[in-house]
Amino acid sequence: MRTNPIVEEVVEQFNVVERMSKIFSTGQSSIKGLLISGDAGTGKTFFAKKGLYQSVSEDDVTYIKGSSITAAALFVKMYLSRHKGSVLVLDDVDIIHKGKAELNTILDLLKGATEMTKGERIISWERVQNNALMRELDVPTSFDFQGSIIWITNDSITDIEKRTMGHWHSISSRFSQLPIKLTTEQKLLYTLYLLEDEDMLGVNCESKEGGYSEDIVEDTIQYIRKNYKILNEVTPRIAAKIADLMGLFPMDWKMMCDNQLISE
Repeated sequence: MRTNPIVEEVVEQFNVVERMSKIFSTGQSSIKGLLISGDAGTGKTFFAKKGLYQSVSEDDVTYIKGSSITAAALFVKMYLSRHKGSVLVLDDVDIIHKGKAELNTILDLLKGATEMTKGERIISWERVQNNALMRELDVPTSFDFQGSIIWITNDSITDIEKRTMGHWHSISSRFSQLPIKLTTEQKLLYTLYLLEDEDMLGVNCESKEGGYSEDIVEDTIQYIRKNYKILNEVTPRIAAKIADLMGLFPMDWKMMCDNQLISE
């Protein structure tokens, strides 16, 4: 049972991510872009996918994780996700840290794809007519995009606004924004809640089939409680790393954790 109000606040933030992803993917909203931003390793992707796959199948989702995408490649991915009910997910994809020309083109594509209209949303880019990937997939230089886009990023809204400059007003007005802002205390208490109350590393483990042993879970909790002030970060992802190192190096896990996870 959750009794800590700080934990409740964090859980509610992620509940909103799940609920918005579910509603968004049904196509009931006139908004066609969802921007989820916040610190790495806290659970943005988990809750977004949890909500998303309640409403659509994996066949309806084009999912891109952790890469740098060019404007031409994004154009092709949009084409593949152009049908109504399709969702293009850009998860930790480098979008805003580009050169000016490339960034402007990417942002123009995102704006065109998420225009709030019940009619056609024509995406066109004549300059890519000789692109090899487009020829391979028979992608036209202009098409009607009726899908939607979920953009998940570790960049803050402030950073995105600074990088997109004159585009920000248009991006902001088209994308529904869900910033996940957690304090150090919130991260600690939320991570401990997942370990102790939700058995994140046991029966409900997402990173290892069957989860970890009770001894490893307990030692992970104790390690975090002892070292939370000097850990690089305190997140569910770090907890999973600690448990994994314990399983791989049962004799030397403390040394391995100290070397890899402790700040200088």
